[in-house]
Amino acid sequence: MSKHIWLPYTQMQNHLPQLEVVGAKGSKIFLKDGRVLIDGISSWWSMAHGYNHPHITSALAKQAKILPHIMMAGFATEPTYTLAERLCKFTKMDRVFFSDSGSVAIEVAMKISWQFHLNCGAKEKTKFISFKNSYHGDTTGAMSLADLSYGMHKKFQKILLNNFCLDLPKNKNDLDSFEDFVKKNKKILAGIFIEPLVQCAGGMLFHDAKILREIFLIAKKHEILFIADECAVGFYRTGKKFACDHAKITPDILTLSKALTGGAVGLGATLVSKKIFEKFLGDSLDLALMHGPTFMGNPLACAAANASLDLFEQKNYEEKVVEIERFLRSELRNFKNPRVLGAIGAIDIDGDFKKILELRKKFIASGIFLRPFGGCLYLMPALTITKSDLKKITNSITEIL
Repeated sequence: MSKHIWLPYTQMQNHLPQLEVVGAKGSKIFLKDGRVLIDGISSWWSMAHGYNHPHITSALAKQAKILPHIMMAGFATEPTYTLAERLCKFTKMDRVFFSDSGSVAIEVAMKISWQFHLNCGAKEKTKFISFKNSYHGDTTGAMSLADLSYGMHKKFQKILLNNFCLDLPKNKNDLDSFEDFVKKNKKILAGIFIEPLVQCAGGMLFHDAKILREIFLIAKKHEILFIADECAVGFYRTGKKFACDHAKITPDILTLSKALTGGAVGLGATLVSKKIFEKFLGDSLDLALMHGPTFMGNPLACAAANASLDLFEQKNYEEKVVEIERFLRSELRNFKNPRVLGAIGAIDIDGDFKKILELRKKFIASGIFLRPFGGCLYLMPALTITKSDLKKITNSITEIL
């Protein structure tokens, strides 16, 4: 393999050999040496329909022959405008601003929040609330929403934007304390960022839909924007279209990525309510959102997303995820701190770095691909995974642990 690659989340001085891939289909990854791995984490939670779904690959091939890309400033393409209309209908939001990744979708959400308040004449509303163990991406603004008291972003805490990172409420007393904080600081608060129901990269930590709803209601009461980061948990991952649906709430701003294209190609989306969008209208260019990633609204990516939406609309993913959830609850119940929601399952393990590397080797040797981190071993398979493939994963986990 190339000596010029710099790998993600990896100590390059000493790491596991990269597995050379020649193809993938469904939940299976085919290696150059002939081995086949069952993917238990769907390429960082993005391959909702599995690898190389024919409907998505066909849409990509068709669009590639027509027009792979053109800038959005001044030009309209059918896949991009169709996706905007369909996505707003699917999410019950009003407008969508496209970008090229989840992290950038978060950056756009931050910028929209700041400028919304500026356009409303509230220049002092610049701070955000996020929650301990949260993760919203690796770009500069997104890192400033992380829990900077520990973990991989801690070293940058003195450089990053100074926001508020609070304990996520667990009960009525916590909610009362949280509301007191919001009330006290409402004049400087621009918004609340939250990963609804599951803090994924923070250790697959769950919170209750009732808690989520109460945080939303507190934000509404004190006129603080509520921003839902559903990049990881959207598109039926938790059992419903979106995690916010469990709490019967609609955020002011919603960010999406990962499964948006069925994992086929990178695309980010920041969706807003009508109330937000209208504050950017006026005769002055100064009121407009002056932002524009080069590849925003990329027709190729939007074609894939339209195809992915076809599948989400045509197939009963809610029923499929219920089956996965039931299976994972049964299979993981005897491990340490098992937690399952929809097509997400997690257990606690020894977090020693060297032991985790050894675990990864053993999983690969057994024919499955999992990537535990910290003290967490998790499963987030394709929503289309077969029961036999899922059983092979859980059997391997049982045997190895």
